[in-house]
Amino acid sequence: MRRPVYLLIMTALLLWTLPAAADHSASGTVSGPTPYVYTIKCDPGEKFLVEVTSTQPTSVNILSMTPDSRADGGWAFNAVKSSQKAYSHLLDHSAPSGKPTNNASHWHFRVSILASTTEAADFTLSVSLLGNGGSDDFNKHAKEQLDELSKNLNLEWNSLEGKIASMNWLKDTVKELNARKASLMEKKAEIDSITALANSESDPQEKQRLMDIRNGLAADYKAGVKQYNEDYRNVKSDLELYNSLVRRQNAVHDLGVSLKEPYNKKDYARCVAIANGSDIARDLGWVNIGK
Repeated sequence: MRRPVYLLIMTALLLWTLPAAADHSASGTVSGPTPYVYTIKCDPGEKFLVEVTSTQPTSVNILSMTPDSRADGGWAFNAVKSSQKAYSHLLDHSAPSGKPTNNASHWHFRVSILASTTEAADFTLSVSLLGNGGSDDFNKHAKEQLDELSKNLNLEWNSLEGKIASMNWLKDTVKELNARKASLMEKKAEIDSITALANSESDPQEKQRLMDIRNGLAADYKAGVKQYNEDYRNVKSDLELYNSLVRRQNAVHDLGVSLKEPYNKKDYARCVAIANGSDIARDLGWVNIGK
């Protein structure tokens, strides 16, 4: 006997992760007191973005590894940026301008990822090197593309809003199908209960009476499941289209939200890192900007 199909209509995406254009990436597992460490080599004045996600809470620190008074926090011990006890971390930092006092050509920073609980944590790390995001040419070019992307995001949102609205008729259909599914599940529970009673009954006549009731309900249930599945198949393709439109609209919304704060702060380097890592942005005409 087939069970009814479970029907779900998506109305929102609640999970959000910030995309980043990863120049370097790594993954692994941390547990106990031993951190995973990753070294970043930066040009003078170069900005970088660190993103870490994990299956259990972790703590992430960026440590300065170049012995120079301009490298905030001192050498190797104090963190210049930290994010503690979370499943997702996003940290950015800039190397000081000019060469280190030891005349090295580059600055070095270390990313430390440490488990925050007794549970082992699987993690992924991505590091985006953004170059000197403060140059006038970079900022001008980035702002022009970001303004165009903003316009295209609004156009895409409005287009999707119209397409979704045109499919609102699905809501009543889904509501009715879900109510029918709930009724079928109640009937299935009733059948199981009567079956259990019949199996425990020692009187042959009473046992047969219970089985007759059970068989009648089972026949109705089987017919109901068949009709439910047929009606579901009739709207399945429309429902899948509706859900795909809602998912894309939420992705458009999330990209806009992730860009808003750094754009308003004129942190165009961070905006570029976000847009470079976004499939939606590329779909809407964004051309990746290198460092």
